[in-house]
Amino acid sequence: MSKSRREKRPRERATAPPKTATRPAPKGPRAIAVALLTFAAAFVALDVVSYTQKSATWDEPLHVTSGYVALARHDYRVDPEHPPFLRMWAALPLMAMQGIKLDTSIIDKTPPSMDWAMAKQFDFGHQFMYVDNDADRLLYAARFMVVVLGVVLGVLLFCWVNEWLGFEAAVVALAFYTIEPNIAAHSSLITTDFGVTCFIFGAVYFLWRTCCRPSALNVAGLTAFFVLAVISKYSALILGPIVVFPLAFATLRLRTLKLMTALGILALLASTSWIAIWAVYGFRYMPSASDSWLLHFQDQPLVLQRVPALAGIVNWIDSRRLLPNIFTQGFLLGQAKAQVRGAFLAGDYSDVGWWYYFPVAFLIKTPVALILLLAGGMAAYVKRWRLWGREGTVFVVLPIVVYLGTAMTARINIGLRHILPIYPLVLVAAAAGAKELLAAKRSRGRIVLGVLTLFWLLEFGRAYPNNLAFFNQLVGGPANGSKYLVDSNLDWGQDLKPLKGWMDRNGVANINLAYFGSADPAYYHITGTYLPGSPFFVPDRSISLPQLPGYVAVSVTVLSGVYFDGRGRAFYKALRDQEPLADIGHSIHVYWAERAWW
Repeated sequence: MSKSRREKRPRERATAPPKTATRPAPKGPRAIAVALLTFAAAFVALDVVSYTQKSATWDEPLHVTSGYVALARHDYRVDPEHPPFLRMWAALPLMAMQGIKLDTSIIDKTPPSMDWAMAKQFDFGHQFMYVDNDADRLLYAARFMVVVLGVVLGVLLFCWVNEWLGFEAAVVALAFYTIEPNIAAHSSLITTDFGVTCFIFGAVYFLWRTCCRPSALNVAGLTAFFVLAVISKYSALILGPIVVFPLAFATLRLRTLKLMTALGILALLASTSWIAIWAVYGFRYMPSASDSWLLHFQDQPLVLQRVPALAGIVNWIDSRRLLPNIFTQGFLLGQAKAQVRGAFLAGDYSDVGWWYYFPVAFLIKTPVALILLLAGGMAAYVKRWRLWGREGTVFVVLPIVVYLGTAMTARINIGLRHILPIYPLVLVAAAAGAKELLAAKRSRGRIVLGVLTLFWLLEFGRAYPNNLAFFNQLVGGPANGSKYLVDSNLDWGQDLKPLKGWMDRNGVANINLAYFGSADPAYYHITGTYLPGSPFFVPDRSISLPQLPGYVAVSVTVLSGVYFDGRGRAFYKALRDQEPLADIGHSIHVYWAERAWW
């Protein structure tokens, strides 16, 4: 054999698709189409049935308002803490609706200050959703757009697993994706969490394809999803280091990319992201058409005290107008606010969080079957190292470690949603565990997989449609969730509508209410007395002690006392120790009180 032929062989092996153990022959397009259509129908049905039973979560009214104002008026001043793309995507159906009222003159009259970003913008969002318009009409249309992204993410997951592990494992992964309660919860909410999860996964998937089988189409897919992630949520900037190492791996070890090609891809991602940031803000430095409305958070004492170095960097960028003002200022504000934030974990309180918060949240809010399959996937990864270990490490394990590790160093501990982007990757790893069971000799492996699937279905069914409140059987299920976590892990204001249903069924005309959320009880015709811990839009003069004897409904986040001082926590302590008369979606507890308990 000649020297030249021997030199070509390593390159030929490197550019071939990554091998997997006993990978079956690929299925035809008809089988794939049936699998994807079945998934899409089931996924959409489950999400729509679920979200139409729920009121808005805390962040949703502001997200809808921000997206509609950006689309209708090219005004980006509402909620600068996130780039606008996902909110604009969600608000697209609203542009076709008739009769939507919007008055932004109040923003022009409000100084561009911390007061606007911290408080007054919430009043503006409440006015738009619950006073000027029909909130649920807007909410449900916008939620469906997030469900569409849920279908897109499911298709991407199927494609990756099908290419890597085969059709059978891909179908299993898609089925598990459909009944993963954390995915189901956030794929029907108008936030930035699920959309960025979809885009980050898409970027990593096409990064894998680019590194293993370089082509213009794969690079285009990587670029598109990378850019969409960057203009959707600031946390997507973590994609930068996630992309660098695999490209280096492909250049130095796989030898599927030349150095100049890898550097060119990095330059392409950086330049297109910069252009996209300007484009999503209409290529305008100012947040709106108002020439006098500009943010300068770097001059605020709270920002200078918490993130002085970042304030200096942002000041330098703004002085040269390298990026839109609202983009840099929103990032700065979010980082400053995240340095100190009330957090609750298993009865403990903190203003700076715990490094182990997210691992604990993952372990108790993830279906037990998925945890076991993940462990099986990791075992398969070790066992099959030479066949799929390198690809699994670089493209599946590494992004999980980087994203989770970054979250563990952060001080904002208010919800599992902040590590939601690891879940599709966890499902890819779990699919490897499922493949091992499917490939096992005799039928023992398939029986084990069937038992795990049945247990997973039972856990999911027990929580549905209260997907946000899901907790696994390691802690006794959703009924015990509030002992460990609150806020967006469990109680995010989503159960006003079910509370009204309970009141109607039980003939309760008035109720004493301490509600954690931004939806308006009056919108659902809930009347009664507002208690301490009530929403921001309730005037202080309207908050009083309960009218007793009577029913008392308290959100479990309020009960936990996480956002109270010592005196506020003491007010609800006696109720925390009582068994509620009713448990509304696991997020609102209802009691009957004859006399004062405080």
